[in-house]
Amino acid sequence: MAADPSTPSRRPERAPRLGTAAVLVALLLVPTGLTAQRREPIPSPFAPLGIQRMSELATQVVAGTIERMESTWNHDHSRIYTRVTMRIERVLSGQAGRRIVFRIPGGTVGDTTVMVSEMPHFRVGEDTVVFLRGTRGRLPSVLGGTEGKMPLSRADDGSLSLLFPIQAAPASEVSGVTHELDDLERMVRGHAALRR
Repeated sequence: MAADPSTPSRRPERAPRLGTAAVLVALLLVPTGLTAQRREPIPSPFAPLGIQRMSELATQVVAGTIERMESTWNHDHSRIYTRVTMRIERVLSGQAGRRIVFRIPGGTVGDTTVMVSEMPHFRVGEDTVVFLRGTRGRLPSVLGGTEGKMPLSRADDGSLSLLFPIQAAPASEVSGVTHELDDLERMVRGHAALRR
């Protein structure tokens, strides 16, 4: 059958050719989108540790009063750190003198304030327990983020107790929860002994 001369002849359309770069981009983007949905969530470095694990990891666990805080820039002026000086009233684990200095990220220098939400905040005059971890030659830091600080309450006679209750150890004479610093010390010392 002859073709009608009034109808323009049509060639079959071909798909446009993609350049090599476009193909590579397409191949790289698709798998990334698919695998991102199946990927397991990465655990936070500030995930709760619990008293047992913190006691095992801490180099010192101490109770006392915050005496001084001094914030400074680091050597390349990219971060602010605060040196916290604490007068120690009780050593729950490890070794410490009458005072200890530890470092936390954040603080105020001049008109610049940096706050790190996952880390505990301190104020001069407050009574607290801190779980600290340090290496030789470096100031210790608070272990476990906000979990590494346990505020204390001071009674009229000067005795200290936990402001917030903790779960008593299973083998303890105390059932349920406790505010007693003695109970926390027994727990910390018992768990710290497991690392030896």
